[in-house]
Amino acid sequence: MDRDVSGGVKRPFWTDLPYTDIHMSVTPDVLHQLYQGIFKHLVSWCEDLLGPDELDSRLRCLPPAFGIRHFKQGISSLAQVSGKERKDMARILLGCLIGKISKPVMLAFRSLLDFIYLAQYPTHDDATLQYLTEALKTFHKHKDVLVKLGIRDHLNIPKLHSLLHYVESIRLFGTTDNYNTEMFERLHIDLAKDAWRASNHKDEFPQMVRWISRREKMALYEVFQNERRADEEAEDLPEEEEEGSARDCVKIAKYPPAPQQHLARIQERHSAPGFTTALVGLINSLQPDELRLTRQDLARTWLPFDRVDVYHKFQFKRNELSDGKDELDVVKAVPGGVRQGRKNRFDTIIALDTEEAESTGVKGESNIRVQDTPQF
Repeated sequence: MDRDVSGGVKRPFWTDLPYTDIHMSVTPDVLHQLYQGIFKHLVSWCEDLLGPDELDSRLRCLPPAFGIRHFKQGISSLAQVSGKERKDMARILLGCLIGKISKPVMLAFRSLLDFIYLAQYPTHDDATLQYLTEALKTFHKHKDVLVKLGIRDHLNIPKLHSLLHYVESIRLFGTTDNYNTEMFERLHIDLAKDAWRASNHKDEFPQMVRWISRREKMALYEVFQNERRADEEAEDLPEEEEEGSARDCVKIAKYPPAPQQHLARIQERHSAPGFTTALVGLINSLQPDELRLTRQDLARTWLPFDRVDVYHKFQFKRNELSDGKDELDVVKAVPGGVRQGRKNRFDTIIALDTEEAESTGVKGESNIRVQDTPQF
């Protein structure tokens, strides 16, 4: 401090660069501005509205689902919350608020969450950037309710102001994954911490470089082998079977975990009283037009069987939004009592119903609760 080492900069380096706008160097940061900033404020506002105990109770009551973290002890007792934990909270927070907060507050919170997810799109066009702008406008339209309820004295929050610059930065520098610090923090683990642990901690720098170089060569060779294997499999496919068909995307067990289940038992255990009627309608819809029954005849028809095989889960590939490894989602429908101590688990999925489905919202989509997966 005596030598003014940590004091203010008297003459910045960009003074002699007249065409430089130094403010443009401050790019958006999804990790620290959105998740560790905006969403952190959002959680604290929810605790003020509901109370920590009520919010924790609602989080504990959420049913488990694939890809969703179940906070068994709530979130109020968490300390040093990481970015991954913030993301896990963001997936489930809005569902815990329904029925407990007013519509203006819900719109303000939902618009902030919409902004967070829209800002992370791997590709953008004028339409998605307009969605981003509209989400921010919706928040500013309803944000005064936070002051009226006494949650905040003001909303002069620097990280809240930074949201105004996201659209401009995306237009100038590309999508936010190009300059998100989460990438570099992750690389610090892969390229520094893991490499350090692999050394003997004596003259570690050459060992770390050699270890990283070998890992990169093995990774490149693995990518080459995977591409070669994929090309060979594509050549062996029949002409009528195209790559990426439904057969390739959906995976199910070879043998059913619940074989030959009676239809009445399925309706009872899976809480699906209309299963038989829906099954008759499905089979009728698969028939040729000349054999398809009318609605009146369908009500009087009967099934030639009374038992079907039931599968409790299936896997499917998600649409690829970026390059990388294929990711599988799992949908489960497991009735209670299959395993001792297990409760009912019937996952809810969102399926594309019409061609009106959009990038945001649920227009053109249907909510479906999976009760069982029959095979006949």
